[in-house]
Amino acid sequence: MAKVNITVNGRRYALGCDDGEEERLQVLGQKLDNRIKELANQFGQIGDLRLLVMMGLTMLDELEDTDSLVEQKAERLAADVRRASEDAVSAARRSETSAADSLAEAAERIERLAAMLSQA
Repeated sequence: MAKVNITVNGRRYALGCDDGEEERLQVLGQKLDNRIKELANQFGQIGDLRLLVMMGLTMLDELEDTDSLVEQKAERLAADVRRASEDAVSAARRSETSAADSLAEAAERIERLAAMLSQA
């Protein structure tokens, strides 16, 4: 198990992570620190715990907004797929009807030719 030190709001934290995940954890730690700094600049140094709670709530709010947008996009894509599927089925039915009509016409012509040949 690897160890990574991150700094959040001026405090160092030693964290464990899977081997190979060190860089990702460093990047996430830096992003967390940046978000905490933004809140501290906005509200002042109101304590690490309060800043972390506020940051957590802010991130959850953003996550819910993102979830909602993803859900809406998925619904639109599903509707588009349904429409495309219905259009394809409709086109296939028209082609099938056209082919059946052409086949019926050909059968009628063959019957007429056969009748003419049997009379000759």
